[in-house]
Amino acid sequence: MALRIERDGQAFCSAYRQFAYELTWLPERNYIVGTEVELRTKLFRQFCEWTMHHIEMERADVLFSPEIKRAGPDALQNRKLRLLFKAKLLRMVRRGEPVTIRLAATPSLYAGMDLELLVWVRTTVGAGADQSAEAAPPQLESEQPCRLTVQAGPVERLSVYARPFPGPGGTVRTCIVPEDRYGNPAAFERPVTTEWTWAGRTGTLALSEAAVLELDAPERLERPERAEVRIRMDALSLRENIANGEAAEDALVVRGNPVQPERVDGLQPAFGEIHWHTEEASAKDGGRAMTEALRCARDELNMDFAAPSDHDPTRAEWERTVDAVDAFNENDSFATLYGWENSTNRGHENYYFTTSDHEAVRGGKAGFAPHTLEEATAGLDAFPPERVLAVPHHTNSSAALKRDGVPAWHPYNWMEPRPYRRLVEIVQHRGNQERNDYDDAWRGMVQQQFASVQDALRAGHRLGFTGGTDNHVGWPGRVVHQQRKSVILTGVWTTRVAREPVFDALWRRHTWAVIDTRAIVWFAVGGVPMGGELPHDESAELTAVIRIHAEAPLQSIEIVSDGETVWAASSSTPFVDLQVHLGKPPRPTYYYMRALQRDGGFMYASPVFVVGRHSAGKEGE
Repeated sequence: MALRIERDGQAFCSAYRQFAYELTWLPERNYIVGTEVELRTKLFRQFCEWTMHHIEMERADVLFSPEIKRAGPDALQNRKLRLLFKAKLLRMVRRGEPVTIRLAATPSLYAGMDLELLVWVRTTVGAGADQSAEAAPPQLESEQPCRLTVQAGPVERLSVYARPFPGPGGTVRTCIVPEDRYGNPAAFERPVTTEWTWAGRTGTLALSEAAVLELDAPERLERPERAEVRIRMDALSLRENIANGEAAEDALVVRGNPVQPERVDGLQPAFGEIHWHTEEASAKDGGRAMTEALRCARDELNMDFAAPSDHDPTRAEWERTVDAVDAFNENDSFATLYGWENSTNRGHENYYFTTSDHEAVRGGKAGFAPHTLEEATAGLDAFPPERVLAVPHHTNSSAALKRDGVPAWHPYNWMEPRPYRRLVEIVQHRGNQERNDYDDAWRGMVQQQFASVQDALRAGHRLGFTGGTDNHVGWPGRVVHQQRKSVILTGVWTTRVAREPVFDALWRRHTWAVIDTRAIVWFAVGGVPMGGELPHDESAELTAVIRIHAEAPLQSIEIVSDGETVWAASSSTPFVDLQVHLGKPPRPTYYYMRALQRDGGFMYASPVFVVGRHSAGKEGE
């Protein structure tokens, strides 16, 4: 190995702490004075996630470092190079002669986003006694990286994630997960005895790290049930806390999310995440393995379904993706879909399907490999529309990265509606995309781009809502907001937790988006559930039904039509069961519901579309 660790900083996830390392470079050949030595990261996301504060190298003149910017690439070029440090040797070093490198860094907020360092070397070659030397292209000295690891920090949270509906065996799968402050699954310093309560029953569990319980569902529930877990404060070490727990005498109590007692119109609720990236595809834009990401989605955030969405996978990468997706797919337990992301300078969208050799596989049997949104649309138009979903995301955003002052990509180009563009990611790590102006509570990080979800609805698109993270760290469902853990998911009403039924629920737009809550949301207008279509009848009185089982009292509940709030209320409890009179719609329109919990979590229910009689059902509902 060209680079080895002598003193390991033992990094854990932290927004501020700097960890010190001492490395030894063992050159694999002799290098003369003037040779340039570079440290680069192996993957782009490692370069983005870690922050370097100081790097020094003995017997060398520093040309580029966190503190010195001379003789280095510009920011745009460095996204490709991933250069952290460059120095020029002040004396010759011989093969195997140790050279010390010291660095200080703040790691990623996501555990497992290790930093892999590679040594690149650029020598100078002379062309003759009277000709100046010129630099040769840099060469990777060793393909074996030096890995700086980052682990979860001390336990500061306890999360109780229950599946929102009992499984076919009559039990509710429940994950109890100690976490650090950023949501990374962590471990207690010593096993902690916890007490759980569920539907009038109690039990104990010795907990060191994440554990899965199968809790017997009662024969009948009057309302959604929530599990409780209690930990004595004196069982925690001085470094540990349960910051999200409520104090109850000498213990801290954490409550789980609601569990639905029965089906609604033959449908059950399920939660998942279908927009996250791994290290699998060519861009290496996710930092963690797909298999590990799927395991975490299933066993730590306890999702019902998931789908990866790596950028532009090659054929070989797609085959590995299919292997991973199929390995985790299990009917009535955990459903997986196939998907990938197409990023253009006029909009990003993901494609999802249930067969691994679908025409929309990049470079597959149909040769689908679009470079522009227009090319993608033309290709998708030629495929059977009911078996592929195209889901635009961060539609109201533009790239922070600029070349000559021009963003690398722009807000989404909402062209004519298409039957396969039935969903839109309304919220993600770049913030809320619903509208062009927000109160701060709604996390509207980008505004006034005029390509929002409301702009699309105004233009005639019939879109259901999903919540995705678009995270590039291989942790489905997770983002960090204001230096704290945040979780974004999509809820669906499905006949079954299995690949085809979940895809069908997405296709029918029976969806709602949630952030920092697993609220169970049912919304219907005129007897038609969210995502559906209702023929316009100007003489008909419409009534909306809202049922929410949230995790905190609701600061606001709103029904929106044509971009305006047409009804609003609040609730002092997390449970809402309302009928709202909407009157007679004078023209075709839509109605959707949004609600904000008093703890900051919020949710969006997909619209019900009141459509002209001649256009009803044209999008394949």
